[in-house]
Amino acid sequence: MSPVKGLWCTDCGRRVPLSTKHVSCPKCGGVLQVQYDLEAIADELSRETLSHRSIGVWRYRELLPIQNIGDVVSLGEGGTYLHKCRGLAEQTGLQHLYLKDETINPTGSFIDRGMAVELSMVRQARISRVCCASVGNMAVSLVAYAARAGLAARVLMAKHGGVDMGKFYQVLAYGADVETVRDPAAAERWLQFHRRDCHPVASTNPFFLEGIKTTILEVCEQMDWSMPDWVIVPMGSGGHISQIWKGILELRELGLCDGDNPRLVGVQSKSCSPIVTSFEHGRTDVAPCTRASVIARDIGVSAPRCGRSAVKAIRESGGTALAVADGDIIDAVRRLARFEGVFAEPSSATVIAGLDIFTADGTLDSNDTIVCMVTGMGLKSPEVTRELLRDHRGLQRLLRAIEDRKFTGDLGRTKKRILEILSDGEEYGYMIWKRLSMEYGIRIKIPSVYQHLAELRAAGLVELTRTERTYQGRTRNYYALSDRGTRIVSERPLE
Repeated sequence: MSPVKGLWCTDCGRRVPLSTKHVSCPKCGGVLQVQYDLEAIADELSRETLSHRSIGVWRYRELLPIQNIGDVVSLGEGGTYLHKCRGLAEQTGLQHLYLKDETINPTGSFIDRGMAVELSMVRQARISRVCCASVGNMAVSLVAYAARAGLAARVLMAKHGGVDMGKFYQVLAYGADVETVRDPAAAERWLQFHRRDCHPVASTNPFFLEGIKTTILEVCEQMDWSMPDWVIVPMGSGGHISQIWKGILELRELGLCDGDNPRLVGVQSKSCSPIVTSFEHGRTDVAPCTRASVIARDIGVSAPRCGRSAVKAIRESGGTALAVADGDIIDAVRRLARFEGVFAEPSSATVIAGLDIFTADGTLDSNDTIVCMVTGMGLKSPEVTRELLRDHRGLQRLLRAIEDRKFTGDLGRTKKRILEILSDGEEYGYMIWKRLSMEYGIRIKIPSVYQHLAELRAAGLVELTRTERTYQGRTRNYYALSDRGTRIVSERPLE
């Protein structure tokens, strides 16, 4: 397989041997990248060689770190369609506008590319347990690929974090061990404590990053080995856009691509845009963001670990970074679906909202070739359809009736009793647990109460209203019925 030199820290420059033990730099904690002997690869890899291989991530195996092909874990990731736009092209006046449609990956997200490579390396190292702290696409992909590889998987979800309903359903369907923790900091402490017996998977792990690099390798080959003029990418941790730049430089050094390097455009939601802020202020470091994105949750990363690399990649490419409004993101979801037949989740649709800014200010030439990375499917965030129906009251009522009937039928006894308790007013977890026992005879553990609350929040029936500190210094979260939960309790009896 690929001739790998080792791992290199993007922060301090330290070099370390290739090993699954190194998910970050052992010296400074920085992000690691895989380095290859590109001269040796050039002797083996050519356009002709690639033309005889099956499509997908493993088509580019010389540029991936796996050593033993027998350890590859795959669900058919990669090989996604490069969709030439017609409806959006007419709207924008751009003749060569493309979507890299990652929604057709096995679990509906580009994350599958990284997960396939990460878990192949885990399997090669004979590790049997994997875990991650995520409420989004990372968790979904982990449990799916762990099932495929025969590995035990644990997912940690912070109780106070928002979760898209479709992703939560997917995680539960794969039968993973799901554990709720107090907050992301608690999840990180758990991962550090269990590192010896459980391999932690994150979007900044070096092998995961190599997998998502393959999006740009495919784009260049699909464009007959020519480079596009612009590549527009949603940014969360900053890993994808920085790896796209790494892939471009590797293709260039191998002599596989023609034309000038593309300019990279990174897009974030205005609700949470730390990388954009750093780029706009001319900084190299990325300061954490104190806000969170409600609409574009998967890219709402307040402290992006690959942020520095993302800013560097954008600057070196001559590109830019943009922050877009939540309302424009929802409009972009609508337009992608109606004009191109691609139902994208809000995080992915940010690229179209960013494209609109470029089109309006005249930056793009009508003859430019633009590729927008659409990274995840809309069914992962089905609740966004409510936003798409604001002008259709009849359809709103129909959707509400269907959802309400479904949830009142599917709710278990404990969840119904929790809704009844919250119908009396705001309450915190411990008191809900106590009232379940005293008033209904339901005796369960406190963590189970928080699991039920997390699921009710994912269903849109319960909201986290506030957080306070007790005199003992502990955090106390208060919950209440959402508007939808209130409507269900008042209109339909909870037997």
